[in-house]
Amino acid sequence: MNSPSVPRRTHAAGLPPGRWLYRWLDGLSGLLIGAVILWGPWSFGCTPPWAIAVQNVLGYTLGGLLLLKLALRRRRPALWRDRSQHRNWMDAGLVWVSGLLLLYMLISAWNARVVLQPGSWSMAYRDSLSWLPHSFDQERSWRAFAIYLGLAGFFWAVRDWILHPPPTRPRPGHGEAGAGTGHEDSWLPRRVRVLLWILSVNGALLAIQSIAQRVSGSEKLLWLLEPRVNKEAVSFFGPYAYRANAAQYFNLIWPVTLGLWWTYQRAARRRGPGPGRGRPGHLLVSCMLLMAVCPIVSTSRGGAIIMGGLTLLALGVLGLALWRSAWGLKLALLTLLAGSVGLGVLLGWEELGPRMELVEQGYEQREALFYAGQRMTADAPLYGLGPGTFRNLFRLYMPSHDEDSLAQMHNDWLETRITFGWLGLGLLLAALALAMGRWFTRGGLPGEKYFVLLTWCALGGCLVHARFDFPFQIVSIVALFLLLCAVLSCLSRPRGQPA
Repeated sequence: MNSPSVPRRTHAAGLPPGRWLYRWLDGLSGLLIGAVILWGPWSFGCTPPWAIAVQNVLGYTLGGLLLLKLALRRRRPALWRDRSQHRNWMDAGLVWVSGLLLLYMLISAWNARVVLQPGSWSMAYRDSLSWLPHSFDQERSWRAFAIYLGLAGFFWAVRDWILHPPPTRPRPGHGEAGAGTGHEDSWLPRRVRVLLWILSVNGALLAIQSIAQRVSGSEKLLWLLEPRVNKEAVSFFGPYAYRANAAQYFNLIWPVTLGLWWTYQRAARRRGPGPGRGRPGHLLVSCMLLMAVCPIVSTSRGGAIIMGGLTLLALGVLGLALWRSAWGLKLALLTLLAGSVGLGVLLGWEELGPRMELVEQGYEQREALFYAGQRMTADAPLYGLGPGTFRNLFRLYMPSHDEDSLAQMHNDWLETRITFGWLGLGLLLAALALAMGRWFTRGGLPGEKYFVLLTWCALGGCLVHARFDFPFQIVSIVALFLLLCAVLSCLSRPRGQPA
């Protein structure tokens, strides 16, 4: 007689041990992703070395958790269905390009041609393979690789957290849990909304602190720390020692918050009127207004210009969305965005106005820096001088050693060509194109068209600002940029929705 089968041991919640462990790893990943979102701006923009070190540890931990989750899914593939339906060539391309980019940086640091000692300005030359990527400052390239490795762990952990929620017991009438059967998921997945809510509310709190700090005239970042440079209160904003970086951070968030608000409005219009339907929208509008005024209040000329351009783009995008709506709704939207600009002008134009008159003069002063940067690119056009090497090597190209040394070029496009070369820049642009273009293909989670358009606007504004400043040299801004790219790389247009 066959012995009766012994049921497999399960956790108290009724889940097999493998699923329970996966849920635990997934929950920890979600907490750490939220910690990265909060840590970046509140740790003084994640610019001090200790803040960058914590950010790196968080990224490495998220990468390790991701590897454990992948191992569990590979061991029991039947238990974890792919919530993103079917992968396509863009997903595979993003994996390969990001891997090649990290390998490119690793080879550059390992195959360094020069070990630079900034204290004594001595240069120890090493044997290197000239046909491979190489660095002219090995120590700085290793630091850059450590930062990018942590950011890569963060990016892929965010993407996996969105696409692969843990399986749960199905509820009657709801089908398989975790599959995203709710009506609002047809506009934006639940986990994407969770991340964007954290980002929006945190950005609003940061905006309140930054505006209050500027009004109070405090000369300390977050009322705690005196900046090492830019010691005048008007030169920094909130936790950022450079006001333009603060403006870049807020300009990356508020259009996305506006897009999140629109997804709730569209879902509410489909459901019809009901109690409490507009409450999420009211809070999101308040968060958006607080953040939208900050680029102007910060007195950053570039930030204010980009904010104005983003406002026009947002009006165009939502104007298309509301093309057949009543004129009252269109007028309300116009009033909302115009009010954010007007409030920013009211609070910050007294100091920003005189600076706007000197925009052309400020650009001419930086042209001399750009000329020196062009000479740097000519020395290593293909592979560049090595990731992270600009700060020390630029002193060797300065017209006069009496000038203050610059840590950034104030032109991220040019600085990337200097440090990564054309090959590295090509890999970065390929990864960006794959992430931003994912919506045009099938297989991802459904993403509302106008939300995607507004997110593209936010990323595009940052890329334009990078032509005249250095947002991509600030770890917290890069992490935010990658977070939005990770979200976009998970979304595809819903079935039946035209491109």
